[in-house]
Amino acid sequence: MKRFLKRIGILLTLLMLGVLAYTYISFNFYAPKDPNVEVDTQSLAYFQDSWVECRDAFRQQAENMKSRFDSVEVFSVSLESATDDDLTIDFCYVPPRDTTEKLVVLVSGTHGIEGYVGSAVQQMLMADFFQPEMFSNTGVLLVHGLNAWGFKHQRRFSENNVDLNRNFSLDRSLFETQNDGFVALYDMLTPKGELNMNSIGNRFFMLKAIRKIAQKGMPALLQAFAQGQYQYPEGIYFGGQNFEQQVEILTRVLSEKASPYHMLLNLDLHTGFGERGELHLFPNPVDDSVLKHSMEKVFDGYRIDWGDSDDFYTVHGQMVEYISSLFPGKLSMPMLMEFGTLNTGSTVGAVKSAHISIVENQGAHYGYKTQQDSLKAKAGYYEMFYPPSEEWRTNALHVSKAMMGNIWKNFQEL
Repeated sequence: MKRFLKRIGILLTLLMLGVLAYTYISFNFYAPKDPNVEVDTQSLAYFQDSWVECRDAFRQQAENMKSRFDSVEVFSVSLESATDDDLTIDFCYVPPRDTTEKLVVLVSGTHGIEGYVGSAVQQMLMADFFQPEMFSNTGVLLVHGLNAWGFKHQRRFSENNVDLNRNFSLDRSLFETQNDGFVALYDMLTPKGELNMNSIGNRFFMLKAIRKIAQKGMPALLQAFAQGQYQYPEGIYFGGQNFEQQVEILTRVLSEKASPYHMLLNLDLHTGFGERGELHLFPNPVDDSVLKHSMEKVFDGYRIDWGDSDDFYTVHGQMVEYISSLFPGKLSMPMLMEFGTLNTGSTVGAVKSAHISIVENQGAHYGYKTQQDSLKAKAGYYEMFYPPSEEWRTNALHVSKAMMGNIWKNFQEL
């Protein structure tokens, strides 16, 4: 009996070591496969390595539009900053030739670092997609680098650590929104002290996450993590305790440019969440049957994840919904478009993306133990929000151009 129990003990120990090894390897060496596409060097030219280069390229493409379209307006609005006197939000407005019936609003950089991909899409559309014959009754307003500080400093958040896509509302009660799930997970989501990427907690973060998933379930954890929180300025997804200046700026520009139109399509370009290589459609749940039916017609042929399933989460203070709230008498369709990077539908992908966000936030607030820790954390952040893969970047532009062609046609026929 003793020999039998000893063997059982050895087997259980080996099993536990095997689980630990598998968990360690699958988490720390996680690398989702790129889409199987041929690299298009012409498309890659639309991607730049700094915010200044992106802004210059956007402005140049916008100026080029003036030679092909009538009445194109290119303008910039300066942002106030305690650390930078050259931050701007840049706009390109192309009015319709005949009647102001429909307007497409296309925004990049709401989440700072995600603006690199959004900028590339906007540049590509101006250079290779928009044609004068498309603008009989439909105009377009391109908004470049809404969160210019985060874009320039390669963070998702503003200079005040505010997630802009949790900060837009007509009602200040937004800042009283409670996220009890975040409070319960505060210690896990907001570690203190210099970031050490090689600590036991970071190396085996997957085990900690699995324990929480077993206790609360993945949907509850996802909602607690990403819906936004308004209590902890040092935490991730902080929605602020006051409106950021972008709210007033965007309100002012839209009040002038969008007011004449009867119908709006509000598109916000993001990266990170979802299957790698897929361009996802992630609106919040829509109760208005007419609005929902109209959105389904515009995005006919594409899957819309309405935010009311266990696989997703709802967001407070979302920018595209705020645009709709500015024009209550119009048919205004909000849509968040997200280029997936880490296969967050899988458990490992979801936990990896959460860990990347957590350690980046820790490093930004408390510094790094070594230069290597800084480089490793920022490399993960880039992989999540601006993947260096040429296949991924090529695919992002090809997919977005094809989708824009379809939704532009459907929107005009609505």
